[in-house]
Amino acid sequence: MSNDTTHFFTTDATGIIRPATADEILDAARVILSRRIRRGASIANPRATREFLRLRLAIHDHEVFAILFLDNRHRLIEFVPLFRGTIDGASVHPARWSRKR
Repeated sequence: MSNDTTHFFTTDATGIIRPATADEILDAARVILSRRIRRGASIANPRATREFLRLRLAIHDHEVFAILFLDNRHRLIEFVPLFRGTIDGASVHPARWSRKR
């Protein structure tokens, strides 16, 4: 993937158009994706699930163990990150989580 972001532009505080930085492009993409999948949105296929999880988890620099609560129509009720870990694992303590609910 190229680091060339000159095809995407933004305006600064003074209204001047300039090339967008990679971080600005990623932030804009997160906003677009978050509008697509909000509470109550259907996550009924692998692609939608992948997009949602990528949106919610890609910003972390560590592993995250989380639960997606869905209703019987695969609509999102809640996304709950439970534990964090390193690249090779995360300690999960079910008893600790079950006390939260």
